[in-house]
Amino acid sequence: MPKKKKPRGHPARQPAAGNQLSPLRAGGRVLGDLQVPFRRFLEAERAEEGEQDAGDTALELPVEDVEARLMESLGWLVLSLEADLVPAAARRFGAADLSELFTEIVPAVAEHNDLDAQELVDETRLAWTSYLMFLGESEQWAGEPEELADCLDVASGGVAGAVAGQGSVLDALTAAEAAVPPADRLEDLQSLDVVAAFLAAVDELAAGVDLAGAELPESPVVEVLRSRLADVPEVDPVALLLDLLADGVLVVEDGRAVLPDAADPERRYQLATFFLASLVTGVLADCPSPAAIVAALSVVTSAVLQPMTAGEVRGYLEESGEGDEASAALAVVRRLVDLGVLSPVEPWTARPGTAGAVLDVVEGFFRSESEQD
Repeated sequence: MPKKKKPRGHPARQPAAGNQLSPLRAGGRVLGDLQVPFRRFLEAERAEEGEQDAGDTALELPVEDVEARLMESLGWLVLSLEADLVPAAARRFGAADLSELFTEIVPAVAEHNDLDAQELVDETRLAWTSYLMFLGESEQWAGEPEELADCLDVASGGVAGAVAGQGSVLDALTAAEAAVPPADRLEDLQSLDVVAAFLAAVDELAAGVDLAGAELPESPVVEVLRSRLADVPEVDPVALLLDLLADGVLVVEDGRAVLPDAADPERRYQLATFFLASLVTGVLADCPSPAAIVAALSVVTSAVLQPMTAGEVRGYLEESGEGDEASAALAVVRRLVDLGVLSPVEPWTARPGTAGAVLDVVEGFFRSESEQD
């Protein structure tokens, strides 16, 4: 679809009365004359399923509801992207835009309208999977076949990307980090409230903080972090400061603690990545058993590679004989959702720019395992 621009961080903006189409009408306009053949496609698919298959799928919607959900969500997408409303233009999409639709725009719409976010996402995924299959089978898709495959992967709950063929998890995470432009990585990290709070503390430290004659662990410097991160008990501000000091990021000169170059984008990205990795590691540490830690870590890793659902977590633990640990692992996952690290809907995803932090978490876990061996 032709784009004007893509304003990040403002999904599903509400149309101003009188000067903008509703999402349903906007979606209907860009769907255009594809609406009738798509409806026929849905009806034919249902006829092929037959009465004996009714109810076999996890989610079954009437044809008219699938059609309406597609048009409305298509409207949410084009209005959020500020795309031109060209009739019958809904023939090509980007996997990244669809990922944003399912993980950010639809949950925001659900919250705004007091709806069940998971249910709305599931229904929207169903509608888009059907529509993308229609575009492919009817040869209406205007892009490359690989693009359609990527979009179908996203719509069905997977993710697109070249990382799938990498030889190891670490290689895949490294590739995922490299695939995101540096500016977008930092923007993704700063969009997390908890990271933004840490960076606000970084800005205070950049100006310098008087130690007031105390050692660093007992100095006012600790209070800078403690006050900013009061709602994040998983982070020990003293340990965080000592790590920054050991890495040479924080320096103590003439009785003052200073964090130089905090405004430099690369340094800021490194600091944000370091903090998020520390936070996730601290949350994972709350798991009561190794099996629960591995399961929760798998969710975090998969969030930027191949997202998982709660059912998959339970299945993984049951296969390894650790099914009783599912509740503990999922409680940790919910905490990461509350912190904004993971998406509020399944399969759980994370912003692409967090891949570097996830890589640091996994590397730390592998190092710990190696040291124990």
